[in-house]
Amino acid sequence: MNNYNELHTPLEADFQFLLPSAIKSLPHSIEYGSRWDTYGSSSGWSYDTTQPAFGEYLERKHFYLDVPTHAREPLDETLTAEELAEFQYAFAQTGREAASPWKNNLPLELTRVIRIKDYSACKIPTACIKLSACTSAHDNEIYPLRDTCGCSAHTSIDKAIFGAIKEALERQYLLRFWLTGSYCEPVETLLLLGALKNSPTSTLFKCLMQSGEITALNLTDRNFPGTCILLCYGNPMAHTAVRYCAGMAYAENLENALEKSVIELWQTFRFMHSFSAAGKDLTQIKDPYLQHFLNANSYQTYLTITTITPHTVTESNSQEFTLENLIQLLRERELYGYLYPNQLLTDKTTIYFCKYLSPNIFLHMNNSKNFNTSNLYSRHFLSEIRPDRLATMVPFP
Repeated sequence: MNNYNELHTPLEADFQFLLPSAIKSLPHSIEYGSRWDTYGSSSGWSYDTTQPAFGEYLERKHFYLDVPTHAREPLDETLTAEELAEFQYAFAQTGREAASPWKNNLPLELTRVIRIKDYSACKIPTACIKLSACTSAHDNEIYPLRDTCGCSAHTSIDKAIFGAIKEALERQYLLRFWLTGSYCEPVETLLLLGALKNSPTSTLFKCLMQSGEITALNLTDRNFPGTCILLCYGNPMAHTAVRYCAGMAYAENLENALEKSVIELWQTFRFMHSFSAAGKDLTQIKDPYLQHFLNANSYQTYLTITTITPHTVTESNSQEFTLENLIQLLRERELYGYLYPNQLLTDKTTIYFCKYLSPNIFLHMNNSKNFNTSNLYSRHFLSEIRPDRLATMVPFP
């Protein structure tokens, strides 16, 4: 069923596509979108599927269109000397060759944020927060690439912050793994099946196993609690529409992380299959990340990403997987960053938005260019980064 809205209000999507499954073992899907090319989708087995889909739609819309600029001034007027040096070091790597942001101390578009170090307020470049281009060409020169890394939306501010930090850390683990080909542990199939035995995703997982090959990798940084699972699907048959696909999730335990990663993989799998069945061309894809991922749709990509270099496994962090503990661990490791909070009032509830970012970690996901490869987080494995991996963006949607 398709619902269209011609009123174009800030609190409603322009269209809603309800895609029920004809097979009980496969989840239902729902998509929201707008005339501004902002979309959100989700899959599941109940009515609750609408909430994460609409939340993702509002999240994308906010970070594309509604991130405010609170000032236009040089960074040294709002940050400490140490914080300024951290951004200078990051922008020296992310900036285009023509950019010279610090030579003339030019003013930048700035947005109010909160330091995770002590919860004090300051302002940082808007370019690091919003997904669309800034009005100033200079700001776009020093930070030309943006993505949803570290973005979150929720009906609770605590959950929005927790989601943003989880998302940011999850992507750090993924980039560490991709760039080194290591820092991961394969999860045995029997353990995967056992983790899903009480989950509705169990049948879907078995269907994916029967149609191709499945590899689950635990990417968790042992300095942090929880479990981060990267689930990869591969199919060697040349005639199949989906030859490589992936899903990832970071949660409190293997069961929840695996369940969420299966759902995420299925969402992408379903999109790729529908895209192929409709006979569409890759040039129709506007998102460069998604275009890159679809270009990587080959069994060779699956073999590449699942061929890993063994490493010494350290003891996992046994702390409880909570927002408070993640913030404390970021502070202990001096991975200081910034929380951008905002909200949207509705008749029924308040939607809270948040993004966590830091020049001390990877700022975005395109490791192939304009990328702060060297940072405080990567210093422990910088010498292990493979040049071939650094030159190729991680194949993840």
